[in-house]
Amino acid sequence: MAIQLLVIEDDPQINENLEELLTLKGFQVETAMDGMQGIGKALLHPPDLILCDIMMPVIDGYQVLKMVRNNRLTANTPFIFLTAKTESADIRQGMALGADDYLTKPFTYEHLKSAIDSRLQREELRRIALKAQIETFRHNLMAVSSHEYNTPLTSIIGFSSILMTRHQQLSDADTEMMARMINLSGIRLKRSLDNVQLMDVLQRLNPTHSAYSTYTTGRTSISSLLIADYVLAVEQRQSRQISCQFDVETAQIGLSEANLKTCLDELIDNAFKFSQVDQSILLRGEIVDAGYRITITSQGQHFKQEDIPHISPYKQFDRDYYEQQGFGLGLSIVKKIIELNQGQLTVSSASQGVTTVKIDLPTLIN
Repeated sequence: MAIQLLVIEDDPQINENLEELLTLKGFQVETAMDGMQGIGKALLHPPDLILCDIMMPVIDGYQVLKMVRNNRLTANTPFIFLTAKTESADIRQGMALGADDYLTKPFTYEHLKSAIDSRLQREELRRIALKAQIETFRHNLMAVSSHEYNTPLTSIIGFSSILMTRHQQLSDADTEMMARMINLSGIRLKRSLDNVQLMDVLQRLNPTHSAYSTYTTGRTSISSLLIADYVLAVEQRQSRQISCQFDVETAQIGLSEANLKTCLDELIDNAFKFSQVDQSILLRGEIVDAGYRITITSQGQHFKQEDIPHISPYKQFDRDYYEQQGFGLGLSIVKKIIELNQGQLTVSSASQGVTTVKIDLPTLIN
C-alpha cells in the first residue's frame, strides 16, 4: 500500500510541484492550501507523514502542529516543516512544539526524500517497539492472571469437592482446615479482583472523574495503634504471624484513612511475602521538614536496581524463579495514590536483600 503524505502549502506552484513529484515517486499525496484545510484533511484521513509550510493564511504552521499533536489520531504522525525561515529561534520553536524535521526552501528532491525516509523509518521503529511492548504486557498479563485466578480456584474447587463427597469420613479438624483453606483462597481471589478494579479506576482518574476526591482528599491521624491494626489484618490474611517492629510518630497527615490503609496493606503484605522468615520488618513513621515520611525496611528478595524504574501494573520481576503471588499491582497502586496526593514513593534495594520503601507526603495537617 502506498505511503500517504499530506502537503499543506499555500503557494499554489510549490503545492502543485510537490504533489506531482511525490506522486511520480510512488507516494499517495493529499494537498491543502491553508492550515485549517490541512487540519481537516489530517483528521479525516490521517496520513503517514505531514509536510507543512509555516507562513500561511488563516492559521500558520505552528498552530497546525499544535492541533495535530493534541489530537489522538495524529499525535505521533511524523511532521516536517517546509519554510523559508532560517532563524535558529524559528527552528527551535518548531522543534519545541514537536516537529520532526525542518527543510529550508529551496530544497532538492534528494533532501526531501531523505527527510521523508528518515522520519518514516523512525516511526516504523516506534511502532515495532510499541507492538513488542504490548505483546510483552499481554504475555505478562496472561501468565500472571492464569496463575493468580487458577491457584485459589483450585483450592476452592478441590477442597469443596472433598467436603461434599467425603464429609462423613473427615475428622472435625480436617473439615475445619479445608473450610479455612476455602475461605483464605476466596479472600485471595477477592483481593486480586479488587486490585484489578482499583488499578483500572486509578489509571482512568482525572479531576472530572466522580471518584477523584475519594483518592485525593482526606486526613488521618497516623499512630502505632493504627499501624498495629494494619499488620494484624495482613497476619490474618496470610495465616502467619509477622515479626514487625514499628516506631510511628503520631501526626495528622494529608491522606485519607482508606487510602493510607490501602497503601500500607500493600507494602506490609509485600514486605511479608518477600522477607526471610527469621527477619523482622521495620516500619517507621516520622515528621520530616514540612511533611511526613513512612519507611518500611525488609530483608529477603531484593529488587535489582535496573528493575526499580520499570515498576508498572502486571509487571513482576523474576516471577519464574520466585513464584510470587499477586498481579504485580501493589506498588503501582501505592505509587499512583501517593502521587495523586502530591507525595512520592521511593524504592531502594541492596544486593544483600535489604529493601527500603519510603512514602513522603508533603503536607502536615494541623
